[in-house]
Amino acid sequence: MTHSNSHAKRQVYRLRKLLHKYRQAFVLQSAVLRLADLASAVTNMKEFYPAVHALVSEHLHATNFYVSMITPERQFQVEYLADEDEVVPLDSISSDTLAQGLTGYVAQLGMPFLCDQKSYQALLDQGAVMRSGRMITQWMGVPLRRDDSVIGVMVLQSYDDTIHYDERDLSLFGQLAEYTVVAIDRVQHREYLEATVEQRTSALQRINDSLQHEIRERIEAVELQKALFQISELAADGADTTEFYTAIQGVLGGLMDSENCYIALVNEDRSLLAFPFYRDQYSVPAFTRPMARGLTEYVIRRGETTLLDRQKVDALAAQGEVVPADFNSVTTTHRPTSWLGAPLSLGGDVIGVVVVQSYNEDYVYGEREKTILHFVSQHIAVAIQRRLSADQQRQHQQELERRIAESTQELRDANESLRREVEQRKKAEQRLYFEANHDALTGLANRQNFLQQLTLELAKRKRKPNGLALLFMDLDSFKEINDTHGHHVGDELLIEVSKRLQTVVRDHDLVARLGGDEFVVLLNVMEERAHAEDVAQRIINVLTESVRVAGLELTTGASIGIAHWQARYDTPEEMMKDADAAMYQAKGCGRGCFVVHQTH
Repeated sequence: MTHSNSHAKRQVYRLRKLLHKYRQAFVLQSAVLRLADLASAVTNMKEFYPAVHALVSEHLHATNFYVSMITPERQFQVEYLADEDEVVPLDSISSDTLAQGLTGYVAQLGMPFLCDQKSYQALLDQGAVMRSGRMITQWMGVPLRRDDSVIGVMVLQSYDDTIHYDERDLSLFGQLAEYTVVAIDRVQHREYLEATVEQRTSALQRINDSLQHEIRERIEAVELQKALFQISELAADGADTTEFYTAIQGVLGGLMDSENCYIALVNEDRSLLAFPFYRDQYSVPAFTRPMARGLTEYVIRRGETTLLDRQKVDALAAQGEVVPADFNSVTTTHRPTSWLGAPLSLGGDVIGVVVVQSYNEDYVYGEREKTILHFVSQHIAVAIQRRLSADQQRQHQQELERRIAESTQELRDANESLRREVEQRKKAEQRLYFEANHDALTGLANRQNFLQQLTLELAKRKRKPNGLALLFMDLDSFKEINDTHGHHVGDELLIEVSKRLQTVVRDHDLVARLGGDEFVVLLNVMEERAHAEDVAQRIINVLTESVRVAGLELTTGASIGIAHWQARYDTPEEMMKDADAAMYQAKGCGRGCFVVHQTH
C-alpha cells in the first residue's frame, strides 16, 4: 500500500511539472504570437516599446521596466523607461551610469541575471557595479542578442519586498527577449523603409519643384547674363560718356521698365552728388548739388537696395529719414508710384546709386526687379569705375609722360654723378683697407694683418693639425747702415729686402714687416718640417748678396728664428714669442744663422 502511494505521488509530481512546462510553453507561444502581431502592426519604435511593456506585464510584474540599447559607438542609450515613482527624461540618463551599473554588468555577462538586495550589495562591495538611484529589492535583466553580439538589455526591477522573481521568471523573460530582438529588427526595418519612402517622395517633390523653379530662373538668367555681357562690353567700348550711360539705360530696359532712370555719383570727400545721367518724363535734368536728405542719399546711407512706394516715402518723411524738398523730382504734381534704387558699391564703399522709378499706377516694381537691380548694380558700378579710371588715366598719362621726360634726364645726371662717387668711394675704401693692413714703405703685410692671418691659421690647426712654421728675422748691420748713410738709404734697403724675400717663398706663404728691420714669414701647408729650414737658408743666401742703393754697394744679412706649430699655441703672440727667442739665439751664433726653437 505504501509502495502504491509513493508511486502515485511521483506520478502526480511529474504530471504537475509537465503541466507547468506546457503552461510555460503556452505562455511563451502566446507571447511570441503577440510579438509577431506587434512587429506587423506597429510602425515605429516609439509605439513598439510601450506595447512590449504591456505584453511583459501580462506575464510578469513589470511596474518598473526599461530597455537600454547599445549604439554602434558602444554607448548605452535608454529607449524606454517606466518607473512607479518618478518620470525621468531619457536623455538625462548617462551612458557611463548604465555601463557601470547592473545594465552594463548584464551586457558584459551576456546572460540573463537575477539578483536580490543582498546579491546587489555584494556586487557593490566587490566593485563589480556602481550604484545609481534607489536601492532595489529585486532586479532582473536579460541581454538582447543579435547573433553573437549584445545589442541591448531589457530590465525588470522592484523596490517592494513583497514582489519577487524566480528562475522561471528569469527563463521566461530571457525567452521573451530573444523574440523581442526579432520584433525590433522587423519594426526598425519597416520604420526605415517607410522613412526612406517618405524621404524619397519628399525628395522627388522637391526635385520637381526645383526643376520648375530652375526653368523659370534659367529663362531669366539668360536675359540677365546677356545684360551683364552688354555692360562688360560697354566698359571697354570707346563711346563717349553720354552714349555710355544711355546704353546702360537700354540694358536695364531689357530687364524691367527703365523709362525713368538716373545715376548719381558721390565725389571723393562725399560732399557733392553728381548726376552724369538723368532721364525723367516729368523732371528736368538734375545737376551736381550738395549732399542732402533725399531718397538717393537714403540709399547711400543704408548701402542696401531699396524698394519704396508713396506710402513708404511718406512714412520715411514723417520719421525724418528723408526731406521731401530734397527729392530728385522737381515737380509736385507727379510723384512716382514705385521707386527702386540700388547702391553702386565697390569693395564695400558706396560710390553712387542707380534708380528706376514708375509713374504708372498699373506698374509697380516687386522683389524680382529688386533682386535683379541689386545684382546688375554691382556690374554697373564696376563698369562706371572702369570708365572713370580710363578717363583719369588718359588725363594722367600726358602729365605723367611730361614728368617722366623731366625726371629721366635728372635721373641720368644723378646716376652718372652717383656712379662716379661710388667708384671714388670704392677706390678710397680699397686704399684705406690696404693702408690699414700693409706696411706703407714696403707694401708687405703689417703687424695687424699678420696677426690676423696667424690667428686664422692657428684656428685651422685646432680643427685639422697640419704643418705651419713662423720665421722671425732681424737684418744684420742695418742700424750701422742707417746711421752711416741716412734714413733714405735705410728705407731703400728695406724695400729691396722685401722684394728679395718674396722671391724665395710660395704664393700662399705670407711675408710681413713688423717694424724697423724686423720681418716675419709664415709658411703654411708644409709636408716636412725641414722645408722651413730650407726657406730660412734661402733667405740668408739671398740677403747676403750685395745691394746697390743710391750709388752705394751695401751688404747685409739676416738672423732667423724658426718656431713650428704646436698644439699648445692658443694665441699668435705665443708662437711669435718662441720664434723671437730663437732669433735672438741665432744672433748669438754670428751673422747669417738660423735657429729652430726647441720645446723643453
